[in-house]
Amino acid sequence: MRERGLMAFIILIMLGCAFYGGYLVGNRSDERLTENQARTVESQWVNEDTPPVPNVSVDGVQMKVKLSGYTWCPAGDDTSSCQSVDASIAQMEPVVVKGGAQIEIKAPERIKELTLKNMSAGFTGDSYYVPKVKGIYQYSIHCEWFLDQGQAEYYFAVEVK
Repeated sequence: MRERGLMAFIILIMLGCAFYGGYLVGNRSDERLTENQARTVESQWVNEDTPPVPNVSVDGVQMKVKLSGYTWCPAGDDTSSCQSVDASIAQMEPVVVKGGAQIEIKAPERIKELTLKNMSAGFTGDSYYVPKVKGIYQYSIHCEWFLDQGQAEYYFAVEVK
């Protein structure tokens, strides 16, 4: 009986050592980038003070795209100058367009991800086409840049008459 208790105790000690060793290894892998590595990453960032705005048009008509909330680290600066702006959806004046027209977006440079969404309640169609039904439609664009430079939300509105 005593041998079983001793064996269980030894197994618990071994498991504890294994978990602690894994913790130490994982903890070391989370170290911050060296100064040279950080400079290399920042040298590949977009050279703008705020997130650049995507170019959006519908049937050749330029949309009025407004920047809303974002997080952004300007290139060439240290990360202490990174900004986080929390903003509500901007009030927008819709641009009159033809129903069924395709929405064309020219993404800002060095972008990792761009998502377009028609924010109309119950909308189930393709966000890259304006609905054919008369009405005002508000769109959101989410952009994210490579190398953790930042992300941003943009908005624009169209009206089908």
